[in-house]
Amino acid sequence: MNHSTFTTLRALALTFVVSLPLPQASASPHSDEAPTTKASSGAKVIKRGSALPKGEVISLDAVAKDPESFSGKRVLVTGTISAVCQAKGCWMTLAGSEPTARARVTFKDYAFFVPKNGKGMKAVLEAEVKIKMMSDAERQHLAEDGKVSVDQIPKVELRLVASGLELSAQ
Repeated sequence: MNHSTFTTLRALALTFVVSLPLPQASASPHSDEAPTTKASSGAKVIKRGSALPKGEVISLDAVAKDPESFSGKRVLVTGTISAVCQAKGCWMTLAGSEPTARARVTFKDYAFFVPKNGKGMKAVLEAEVKIKMMSDAERQHLAEDGKVSVDQIPKVELRLVASGLELSAQ
């Protein structure tokens, strides 16, 4: 095969490959485009991380009332997203129905993020409960990410390290 024939065949092959339709990309665990499914009620459910196990789901209010009894344990917990990291969606705050029921949620091994527009969504998550003393530098960093005053970031914080979650509209 001479050089001219090879060049022509290569150009034809490249044209063919470029003209093929691209497969639909699924949303990455770090994107704002969330994979969704329909719940039995017909509402869209956003799933991230590991599938949630079957079991009793407790409210964040119950955990916040006695965090020491849950510390170090894995729980299925529910609440409402009250804030999301606006830089990446790499953390969120979860609120219960009581004003003192609040927890910062991070994601195990930084394996997934939540949509940055998730504020107000209902969340059910499997997570390990931790109690964290916050340094001034950590509080400042979280305030910057959340675009709030550092005074709004507590010095002692209830934390949930989620391995999986499901989000839905309220």
